[in-house]
Amino acid sequence: MKRHMESYSLMDETAKWKQVVEDLQHRLKEEVEARRELERRCNVLEKLVYRDPGTGLRTETYLRSRVHEEIERSIRYPAAATLITVCAPKNKTDVLPSLGHRLSEELRGSDHVFSLSKSGLAILLVETPEDGAQRVLDRISSDLEQLIGGYGYTLTSFPRDTNLPDEFLDLAMERHNEVARKVHTNGGSTGGSN
Repeated sequence: MKRHMESYSLMDETAKWKQVVEDLQHRLKEEVEARRELERRCNVLEKLVYRDPGTGLRTETYLRSRVHEEIERSIRYPAAATLITVCAPKNKTDVLPSLGHRLSEELRGSDHVFSLSKSGLAILLVETPEDGAQRVLDRISSDLEQLIGGYGYTLTSFPRDTNLPDEFLDLAMERHNEVARKVHTNGGSTGGSN
């Protein structure tokens, strides 16, 4: 009888541990599924940081991190980088997303087009000095004139305009904001700034 009780107790104990293991496996499965869902949501949020869901263009937030990376690379492997900004008159801002997509298709794969909050676009030309950026601007000027009309633009080059990475984007955005004020005040007169 004693053996039978020990055997019964051992069976109860085994059944309890088996249930504990099954419960842990079930919880583990739920946590793995929850983690997958969290990773999926993080990927979506990351894409939203890099792309404007309304326009599909890269965001100004991503511009900041991308410019920093590119300037750091330009320092390590002596190269130039240029940022073109384009400002549209207030009555033409609705054309900017389609222009941005068009430019994305026409430029090199290494160059990037970004949406700017101040009714404009930014074009980051990697390994491109100012004279190369000017040729790009000359090439796209007919598209700009046709789609936007009176637009403004800026060119900011590294290392010509500044050789400090932290100053580069600040200088470019300061120039862009100045041109944006002029374009919006003058009702869309074509102009540029370096």
